[in-house]
Amino acid sequence: MTGIARSHPLPSLLEELERRHDDAPPRGALRTAVLHGVERCATLTHAAALRLHDRLAAEARRGTAQRRRTLPAGRTASDVWLARLAASLTHHRNAASALVRDGG
Repeated sequence: MTGIARSHPLPSLLEELERRHDDAPPRGALRTAVLHGVERCATLTHAAALRLHDRLAAEARRGTAQRRRTLPAGRTASDVWLARLAASLTHHRNAASALVRDGG
């Protein structure tokens, strides 16, 4: 047997899916077969979500800093756009922290 962690080889998994379904196999089952199993699929999904939140938090952090630089000091507290950027930054930081906490 080849593959990861005693799983079926990729062609075998895809052939199994094609035999079991007359039409196109479900996307989730196809993704699991292509990624060599449920655990690997979950790990890659988790890593992708973490990278996404990390990137979006970095963009919000840069946007917040840039917006703060352009505003006079007296207007930063009432600026709606700055508040939205700060809320976005908070959301993505919290989401990334939760993913790290839950994923190990």
